[in-house]
Amino acid sequence: MSSHPGQDQARESDVRDRIFASALRHFSQKGFAATSLREVAEDAGTTKPMIYYYFGSKEGLYASIVRQILEEMAETIRNQLPAEAPVAEQVLAYCERYLDYFLQQEEIIALVLREVFGLGGVPMAEFSHALGERVRLPLDEILSRGMAAGELRSDAVPVCATAITGILNMFILAHVFGGAPIDRETPLRQVRYYIAGLARTP
Repeated sequence: MSSHPGQDQARESDVRDRIFASALRHFSQKGFAATSLREVAEDAGTTKPMIYYYFGSKEGLYASIVRQILEEMAETIRNQLPAEAPVAEQVLAYCERYLDYFLQQEEIIALVLREVFGLGGVPMAEFSHALGERVRLPLDEILSRGMAAGELRSDAVPVCATAITGILNMFILAHVFGGAPIDRETPLRQVRYYIAGLARTP
């Protein structure tokens, strides 16, 4: 007796989710190199060929986890932004949420950062793409609205957004790779200088 397509899709989604959850657990505990696909498959109650079927490779599996982490970060930041505030306040709120999310999820994000920079290739490309396309998007939108409303002078939105997130990322990377303490006020003060320079002078 054949099953219904809906049941097949649900079963496929369940297998994929189990692989993903198992991989996230193993990668976060042991890192990329020390995790084998065999143990991920066993933990997920499936087989290595199924991991290749859904994710293509170990790097592809890791890249999908990186993407998911960054998508959750983007969603969390977006949901906590004050939509009615002046543009400069919205930019600062975005930066505060960005730093707060890192500090709340520091263990997993720090691990991902160390691994991704070491791995390069597919995971690094996925990380850069998701960070630029998803996590930065709410900031792009705030800056676009500010420029359209005349609160900010007209400029290239992606360049300005990259400069602002670059300030934040510099502090995060110095913390992750150099052990520097995270002092939220220092990067936020630099962002305020940047936004003041971008604001239209009366």
